[in-house]
Amino acid sequence: MASTIGSFNSQIKDIDFILFKKTDLRAFFKKEAETLDETEIGLVFDDLFAFNAYLGRIEDYGFIEKVPFWEYSVCLEWCETHMMFGDVFELNLKNARRFLGNLRRYYDFLTDQGKLTDSSELRKAEKHIAGGKRLRLVKEIPYTGTETYTALTIGKETFIFDMADYWLLILLATLFDDNWTMLLEAAFGISGERAQKVKGLQKKVHASGMSGLRDIMYSDVQKSDVKQANAWFYGSGGQ
Repeated sequence: MASTIGSFNSQIKDIDFILFKKTDLRAFFKKEAETLDETEIGLVFDDLFAFNAYLGRIEDYGFIEKVPFWEYSVCLEWCETHMMFGDVFELNLKNARRFLGNLRRYYDFLTDQGKLTDSSELRKAEKHIAGGKRLRLVKEIPYTGTETYTALTIGKETFIFDMADYWLLILLATLFDDNWTMLLEAAFGISGERAQKVKGLQKKVHASGMSGLRDIMYSDVQKSDVKQANAWFYGSGGQ
């Protein structure tokens, strides 16, 4: 186990953490090594690593307490397609319970240390997503459009796509037959801000070498996504 903890500490040193502190993680794994076997503690490390990787691709909430419950649901979907650890992140009830439970294990440690004051959003996520007999992901997420959908690093440049970008790409593919001109004309008919958003997205897509929706999506487009895309696009005003 000592060699395992040493390996964790070495990896922690080289990882850029978003809402976690390296000193807290080292203390946490040292404590967990007293009660968990190598397989169990390895899964805890993988889950915290995966969650941190996801946090690096969304908006910065600043504090763990501010991550909303629905974000954990989106995280689980993202992990399934981005964390290639065998079947560890396959989207099912067992894995969801383990993942959320391991996050709570760390949150509880921080709470005991007086470094976390509120873990209610995670507990709400546990109850909603994995509290029953079947996995229940959050389907209707209250996005405004400004939230980060994903960030893609191409060479030395990182391209950030927000939810409004995602929605526009959905509409481009489903309503406008992948025709940017038609999408732009429709946007001009709504507002100047909509049109500028379309122009900015088209420029970003071309600069990144992407061709459209399938290049940035990390899960299948749901009916709720299409519904939100239409509601946002045809709503009044800008973003």
